[in-house]
Amino acid sequence: MLQSIITVNLPSEETDRRRGPIEFVRSIFGAKLDLRSGKEELSVGAFSLVEGLYRAFAAAGITDAISFLVDKKVVYLDSSEVENDLDLMIEAAKSSGILDKKFKEMHLVMTHTESGIHTLIDIRIQNQVLLGEEEMTVQLSGRVADLRVRDGESAEDYSVRVRGYASDNAQIDQARMVLNGLSQRIGDALRGTLVGSQVSAAPAKVQLIRPNPQVLGGFRKLEFGSQVSSPTYRPTPSKGRSGVYSDPFYYYYYDPYYDYMSYCLIDSMIHSSTWCDSHIHVVEADGSELFLGSDAASHVDDGWAGHDVVSFEGDGLAVDSAIPDSSTGDMLDTSSSGWGSSDAGDSSGSSDTSDSGSSCGSSCGSSCGSSCGGD
Repeated sequence: MLQSIITVNLPSEETDRRRGPIEFVRSIFGAKLDLRSGKEELSVGAFSLVEGLYRAFAAAGITDAISFLVDKKVVYLDSSEVENDLDLMIEAAKSSGILDKKFKEMHLVMTHTESGIHTLIDIRIQNQVLLGEEEMTVQLSGRVADLRVRDGESAEDYSVRVRGYASDNAQIDQARMVLNGLSQRIGDALRGTLVGSQVSAAPAKVQLIRPNPQVLGGFRKLEFGSQVSSPTYRPTPSKGRSGVYSDPFYYYYYDPYYDYMSYCLIDSMIHSSTWCDSHIHVVEADGSELFLGSDAASHVDDGWAGHDVVSFEGDGLAVDSAIPDSSTGDMLDTSSSGWGSSDAGDSSGSSDTSDSGSSCGSSCGSSCGSSCGGD
């Protein structure tokens, strides 16, 4: 929902490519060859990078780690939502010995809650990139805690509450400023610990995915009232996703009501002229932008399948028969367990999943299965 990204250009050097057989022969006869590869490689080692990340996030007050992978091997995995485990992560990284080697990619995921905004922070570092590209990206994805469904809440009560939140532009603008401040704080901390780096933090925005017919059909399976389900943390993500569903929350937290929340917000924007702000972006599942909040009212007749197809029935929802049933309430369920194809690789290590977090491999406590799809 709330999005920001930080890019970091780390110290690096342009690399040379290998000579081909013909070029080797030409060089023997004195030919001058251009062996520039068009790529650059980090000139700082893994140990220094991780130390810098540790000090930066500690300085920014972010101390909850979810996972740390190096070349798709799990170095640290928090299977039980252990708080303030940044020290455990750095200890696992140092003791693993993996930081003494050359790497291709690092992937660290952190979680942080501040002023009612729960944020996942996804950090990726590549050792080699195309010349001029940034080696490090920090993706921040935040959600408003007050917009989660509450125990015992009916679908209608939840809808009224969500639409009421949308009626006040000041609330979402404040939430966006919270994430913006967090992004700036992380960026400043990284500048101080990753010496020689160039750090750029993009302004935070609000992004909503407009539910398609498949998602709308899944609303029939949502339970409300006494049957409300709480969001579920999962330490091991499912398979890789594409488009805007390639988002930290869709990997690490399963909230079955999130798409319905988005439906209520977008419907309110279109039909009640709420959130008339250019910082609000409504997109399709593939990431293509549909409209900004400032233009939402002009899309009242654009043929969205969601218009007037959802109504209330008892404590729950009824969906117009024109919308086909979905096979699962979770539109992005991959029925996959363990680390998915986007992150797992050939992970190896111990299978310790104690409450203190773990330094482990692909056998680590996989809670993911057919119940663990995207939010």
